[in-house]
Amino acid sequence: MDKNQLKYYINLLKDGEILLLKSDDDFFQNHYTSSPLTKITGFKGTAGEAIVEKSGKVTLFVDTRYHLLAPKQIYPNIELYKMDLEENIFEALEKKYKKNTILFVPSSIQLKNYLKLDRHFDLRKYDLEEKYNKNKDFNKKENVFLISNKIEKNDFNFKFKKLKNAYPDVDKMVIFDLDEISYLTNLRSFQAKYSSNFRSILFLDFKTNNNILFLDKIPKSKEINIENLAFKKLDEFESFIKLQDSYIFLNPEKITLKNFLAIKKPKEIKDKTISLFASIKTKSIINHLEKASLKTDLAIYNFKKQIKAGLSECDLVKIFQEELAKTGAKAESFKTLLALDENSASIHYSEYSKDKVVSGENIILLDCGGYFEGGYATDITRTFYFGYYPKQIHKTIYTNVLRAFIACFNSTSTSARKIDMLARNLLNPFNNDGFYFSHGLGHGIGTSVHQAPPTLNMFSTDTINPYQTHSIEPGLYGKDKNNVEFGVRIENCVYKDLNNKRHSLTNFPFEEILIDYSQLNTNEVDFIKTWQKNWENILKNKLNIEE
Repeated sequence: MDKNQLKYYINLLKDGEILLLKSDDDFFQNHYTSSPLTKITGFKGTAGEAIVEKSGKVTLFVDTRYHLLAPKQIYPNIELYKMDLEENIFEALEKKYKKNTILFVPSSIQLKNYLKLDRHFDLRKYDLEEKYNKNKDFNKKENVFLISNKIEKNDFNFKFKKLKNAYPDVDKMVIFDLDEISYLTNLRSFQAKYSSNFRSILFLDFKTNNNILFLDKIPKSKEINIENLAFKKLDEFESFIKLQDSYIFLNPEKITLKNFLAIKKPKEIKDKTISLFASIKTKSIINHLEKASLKTDLAIYNFKKQIKAGLSECDLVKIFQEELAKTGAKAESFKTLLALDENSASIHYSEYSKDKVVSGENIILLDCGGYFEGGYATDITRTFYFGYYPKQIHKTIYTNVLRAFIACFNSTSTSARKIDMLARNLLNPFNNDGFYFSHGLGHGIGTSVHQAPPTLNMFSTDTINPYQTHSIEPGLYGKDKNNVEFGVRIENCVYKDLNNKRHSLTNFPFEEILIDYSQLNTNEVDFIKTWQKNWENILKNKLNIEE
């Protein structure tokens, strides 16, 4: 723990106050390794909140994905609050700190979260010194680049006109959602880890076409010249927006409190039109994602061939990363999750160990993805068995997670919630055996590996539309009565066509040694055999690899 940093926070507090620490970056809204939360608690997961009290006590709040990982990462003096699947951070904070005043940073809190906190707490804002809030994983000198029109045939002006038609009563709009900005501009950058988005704010003027993209590094006109789009430095946005006297339309879901307060006449956009536009992929993008996903499959194929006894989790991650780079990946789309045996029971395990090694009879869970030249994320999870004699519990759990995947893949429902519940109804009976499906079924995927819509979980109200790319990733994690502890997850990225037929971007085969065919019906067996045969054909025809 950084004791000087903790002392700095304590000195900010008055009696009866608590300070809220976050794990995510102000723009990218994902974890960074130098985040205040990580420095104080040691927790490195992608989502979490922490509270610092005047006494110096620190409490970390995590959701179900990190119930097993967090205790292994946090410092000894940190209290851990494990939220259940149906509990959110605001409810958890109210339970524990109802009478306290919360300190927050206006530039680092989303307006939507500020409003939720404001319903339950007295709030006091403060300014955090940059040295305590600097994302060291971020390089603002990194250039933006324009993706090929072979990948995305619709340019900025096409999308601008489409948006203008969707909002006939809107004159000016400001966009803070980085996925939406990347979609509209066709620009990408690898200035931040595990992202192809870039720090930016987009101002649109539907009357004058004087549109401005505010970003860290202005591209040279000879390299990037987009009609009706000017470039300005990001630090000019605040002074610019304060001069605007007319109504500025915005989505309150993605704006920080500081930016919101800088706008004289903000007006809420109550729908999610731009996110919906971005979520529905064109045929050229689908084609690109199919190729990118196949490259990711090939990286896993070559990785798997190199697994041998004596290799550690760290060794295995390095091998996979090398194979992913060989396929042409520009970056990982998220931190690779790789876990052996009992570590696979931790849903988002990423604390690879040099001491945890392949011994000859091992469960290996790999959740991975990459970015290629189009800046769209791939995402796949496979669970392997290294050895010859898996236990029956291994086969039972794997086979039934596979059954859940097949059921969801073949479902004709367009309700994200109903598809999630389909998997949950198949997997919840295994709670009696000590195994739990303790996360959502899936998420949208685009320039971010988690890009909504759609979101597939038990609370979702999303409808799954044609050509929305998303994951289906059922899983079971736990320990049986004989103390055999492990987890199984199977994840494919998919989309539906106009005829409501689902297609998979992922083609990697299922783990044959872990499939108990006696637990499957005829249709499930046929599905698996067709799937496995398809992979054999891919190897023969597309990759020209001998059997």
